[in-house]
Amino acid sequence: MAMSFLVFGAALSRGADLTRISNETGVPVATLQAERTSTGLGWGGLEKAHLLANASGQSFDTITGKFQGGEGWGKIAHDYGLNLGKVVSGARRSSHATSHGTNAHVKTTHGKSATAVNRGHAGSMRSFSSGGRSASHGMGGMGHGRGR
Repeated sequence: MAMSFLVFGAALSRGADLTRISNETGVPVATLQAERTSTGLGWGGLEKAHLLANASGQSFDTITGKFQGGEGWGKIAHDYGLNLGKVVSGARRSSHATSHGTNAHVKTTHGKSATAVNRGHAGSMRSFSSGGRSASHGMGGMGHGRGR
């Protein structure tokens, strides 16, 4: 039983990594899977090859050919005036920001998420009159009581 959880967990982790690599590189998951078979590179190697190809303007085949010819990833990056660590971390930051939305400020108020740039909860406070009753908090649409 414990072994099946380990295998299942590893499969989920690999799938998450593959999706992350696809998002970072702009290469579809199916293409990455085919390239892994054809090149013999692992997921990390495919990630580096695509990121270096994107950053350098070279083809994926050129980058993988250099690696398979004996050059290390750092040397390949250096050949094109790049820093491998900066290329990889930049892609991860970009992918992380994209997967978490483009708005920089997310505030949670009363158990609800209010996403807005420099607005948060305060931007939703309005006064309005409804059927003779005044609601000054403006939260009627967010599940705060029945008020109407």
